[in-house]
This record gives sequence, structure tokens and C-alpha cells, in this order.
Amino acid sequence: MAYDDKRSARRMRVLKDGKIVTMNNRSVIDCAVRDLSETGARLRCQDQAAVPNEFRLLLPHDKTIRDAKVVWRRDDHVGIAFTGPAKLAPPRKW
Repeated sequence: MAYDDKRSARRMRVLKDGKIVTMNNRSVIDCAVRDLSETGARLRCQDQAAVPNEFRLLLPHDKTIRDAKVVWRRDDHVGIAFTGPAKLAPPRKW
């Protein structure tokens, strides 16, 4: 069975800017959201090794922020699962 068949929600190909925000709000890493679903996403980051295992994904265009965890890492891509609901992002310059 292919990995795609194990997903509980269908991912849509997208190209959105995103920001990885550490849980303590001290660091922000720019990323590109390449696939997105209700349950997770695939992110492209220049330095995926700098991405913590747990973080918040900020989508500035949608003005939402969501808790997430890393489920896989390959080259410059990171697969994540959302661990909480989408919330309105706080009014802050990232």
C-alpha cells in the first residue's frame, strides 16, 4: 500500500508561504507549504534540520496558526501532522 493511501484526509497541492514558530515563540523559520490537508502538510524548508519536532505553523495569507509535529524528514522537505485546531493568528509581525 502506498503512503498516500494511508492518509485520513486528502492533501491538496498548494504553494503558500508559511512560518514555523517554535513553541516558546523565540524563533521563526520561513517555509513553503507544498501540500495541505485538514490533518497535515508537507513543508519545504532550506534547513529542515533546524525545524523542531513540535512547533506552530503560521499561514500569514490565511491568518491562521496551528500546532503541529514532524512525522517525517527527507532532503529539504518535512511532513507534519496537525495536533490542534486552526486558530486565528495573533496580530503580530512575523
